[in-house]
Amino acid sequence: MSSLPDLYTLIQNIDAELLEVMRSSGPVDKRSIPEQEKLTKYILVATGNLHLAIAIDDLSEVGPLPVITFLPNLPEWIQGIVNVRSEIISVIDFAGFLKLSGPGVCDGNRFVVLQHRKQKVGVRLDRIVGTVSRTKTDAKPIDFFDSNPLDTSLFTAGLLVDNKAYYILNVRRFLLAPSLIDFRSH
Repeated sequence: MSSLPDLYTLIQNIDAELLEVMRSSGPVDKRSIPEQEKLTKYILVATGNLHLAIAIDDLSEVGPLPVITFLPNLPEWIQGIVNVRSEIISVIDFAGFLKLSGPGVCDGNRFVVLQHRKQKVGVRLDRIVGTVSRTKTDAKPIDFFDSNPLDTSLFTAGLLVDNKAYYILNVRRFLLAPSLIDFRSH
């Protein structure tokens, strides 16, 4: 078995030989070397029959749903507000917001807080499935998965994970959607 100093010497010799080969081969055209694609880490969640992939960078909170304070005279999809570390956050039923048909209001006990700049909204979840890391080329067009009447303006693409389709939520578009900001006018 090699000792640590022998291994260190071997690595130095290999590095020196590689450097010499690179110098003798001339300049390298950087355009011919494919850039390693950046991985995006997603949390996979489910609300009703809808499965979402949300970039972890777009989240400020994930976990158990705090006690919801219900407010009167709001659309059904706005479930109320919660207090998270002295910050009041609205909680919505995402499938209800999208007006998807199927099993009613989400009544799960998990949630995520989506964030874009200073805007935050909590989304109630039935379950948190897990996390995955994927490149942009792993994403498929939404129509690859389904022809559901889904508001595709809020989704960038989809991911296939364990033979299940997860729609990648564009958090910025969602949090700036006119129907979310001014729900009374829609």
